[in-house]
Amino acid sequence: MTQSPDVVVAGHLCLDIIPPFRLTNQQEISDLFKPGKLVDVGAVVLSTGGAVSNTGIALSKLGCQVAFMSMVGNDTLGHIIIEKMSEWGDVNGIVTEGDEGSSYTVVLAPPAIDRMLLHHPGCNDSFTMKNIDWGIVTRSRLFHLGYPPLMRSLFLNEGKELSGILKKVKSLGVSTSLDMALPDPESEAGRMNWQSWMQNVVPYVDVFTPSIEEMLHFLHRTQWETIRTTEEDFTGTLSIDVYRDVANHLIELGCGVVFLKAGHRGIYCMTPSRDRVREIPILDQSATAWDRRELWGAPYTPGNILSATGAGDSAVAGILAAVLDGKTIEESLQFGNCLGFQNLRELDTTSGIGTREETESLIRDLKPKPVDFLGVGWALGPFSGVWERR
Repeated sequence: MTQSPDVVVAGHLCLDIIPPFRLTNQQEISDLFKPGKLVDVGAVVLSTGGAVSNTGIALSKLGCQVAFMSMVGNDTLGHIIIEKMSEWGDVNGIVTEGDEGSSYTVVLAPPAIDRMLLHHPGCNDSFTMKNIDWGIVTRSRLFHLGYPPLMRSLFLNEGKELSGILKKVKSLGVSTSLDMALPDPESEAGRMNWQSWMQNVVPYVDVFTPSIEEMLHFLHRTQWETIRTTEEDFTGTLSIDVYRDVANHLIELGCGVVFLKAGHRGIYCMTPSRDRVREIPILDQSATAWDRRELWGAPYTPGNILSATGAGDSAVAGILAAVLDGKTIEESLQFGNCLGFQNLRELDTTSGIGTREETESLIRDLKPKPVDFLGVGWALGPFSGVWERR
């Protein structure tokens, strides 16, 4: 890449190994996988995965100039990852680590059944500030990092390493964004108390794009556990007040704009004061329009869902691409939901993503799903599918 990147996408990177499943009438993954049972699958799909791949490639397909920063092993998987990623952007920031193997994920995603992931973090656990090419970061407009809960060096010590990275990025005049991931509840990250981590990291995040389920796991573990054990549809059980409370807490910690992904329900957004928005270089010129607002972006009704793997990462790419392009907050929500919709069209995480022009056409043509759970005080504005609390 000879020109300066619009965005650096850093963090977790792996190889996804995806066996395609036949259409069945099973409703639960436990119906499909039983001891001693032979499950007939199709030819394996090898695809890069993790936030660097999922969000980064989607941004590239939307026309952004992207530079990737992560670590892979000096092994066969690492060589495959770099070769595949080089098609979509600058891979000079992907470090090859000789002592640790590459990360991989076996994605078990039968049609119409929630997916199961078998994941090995590999050298992602060792990614630190010293692995970042700061020359590339300096030339960019946005630094996005994804999946710190799956990267040991970034969640240990109450997030000291990650807060240092984000603080330095901001000192260079570059905007920051952060996406999360849901760790194995029994893992080191899953058992950790995340309150102090949030206090140390969130003040340096300009655009925060986690899911509501992730945030309940990190901030309200007991509530998260109760819902997970009693309800199949996690987001369907939550009132709008839960989103508001979580977003308010994050903004009180010093966070910038908060987008909370809600799966099939859409995307919630809360913005801080215009003074905080003015600290975000990519939003400075439109700070008044992003001042203390609360919105909900309705999702688009999907057709045949092949896989939801990476849908949240695709939604993040839609949001960030719109912000980088100077679009409104309403358009950013539309782009996020439309990219999530496109992701569902293919088995892997990025093949279903179209161009910026196709996305704009889909937004004009697609019908948003109803959002009757919002209740009193919300009104549909001039942008299709975007509601605002007055």
